[in-house]
Amino acid sequence: MNEKATTPYPECTGNIIVLVCEPATEYGKPIVYQGTTITNALKDYYSFTTNREKVDVLKWIVTQTNFTELKRLSLAENKIFTLYTNQYDEILKTGEIPNNLQIAQKFVANGYDVFLLSNPKGTKSADFIIRKRNCLYYVEGKTSTGGGALSTQLEGGAKQADRIVINLIGKRRGKSFLSEIKSAFEANENLQVVYIFKASQLIFIKRNDALSKTFLQDFFKLWIGRK
Repeated sequence: MNEKATTPYPECTGNIIVLVCEPATEYGKPIVYQGTTITNALKDYYSFTTNREKVDVLKWIVTQTNFTELKRLSLAENKIFTLYTNQYDEILKTGEIPNNLQIAQKFVANGYDVFLLSNPKGTKSADFIIRKRNCLYYVEGKTSTGGGALSTQLEGGAKQADRIVINLIGKRRGKSFLSEIKSAFEANENLQVVYIFKASQLIFIKRNDALSKTFLQDFFKLWIGRK
C-alpha cells in the first residue's frame, strides 16, 4: 500500500479522534470547491470524477453574486436566477418566452429554484442548476415538438449532463415516445434521470426504471393518466 497516497486525516467525534482513510483516488480531492469564474467552474465540473467534487462545484456556482433574480417569472416561494437579467427582461417585454425560460417556469411551479447557465465559448455546459430542499442537480434542457428528433436531442443532452429535461410541446404517442427514452438510457451509460414536462406535469424517469423489462407497459399506464 502506498502510505503517502492514503495518509489518514483526523475526524473529530466528540472527544475521540478517529483516523479516517479514504481510497487513494479520493484522498486529496477538494472538500469545498474554490473557484475563480463560473466558466472555469464548469470546466472543472466536467474534469472531476466524484459526485462530491461535482456537488461542491454546483454549490459554489449558485452562491455567486453574478446571479440576480428574474422577478418577472419568479414566484414568492421559488425563484429563477440568471446572469443576464436585463437581456431576458427585454425579451420578455416583447411577449416572447424562450424555450429555456419556459422550462425554468415549469420547474419553479413544481417547487424548484432555477439557475440559468450560459454557454461559455469553448466550454460545454448544461442549461440549468435546479435546487430543491438544498439538493442541487445539473440539468440539460430540450424542447420536443413531437417530431422525430428526440433521439438525437437525448444523445446530445447526455453529453452535457446526466440529467435531461424534456419540455413536451404538442402531441406525441406515448409508447413510441417512451421507447425513444428507453433507447437513450441503453445507449448512454452516464444518463441517470430524464424529467418530462407534459403540460405542467413533471414526470421522472430514472435509469433503473427505464431499463426494466416491464418499463414500457408499466410507464405507459402512468403516461396516459397524466394530462
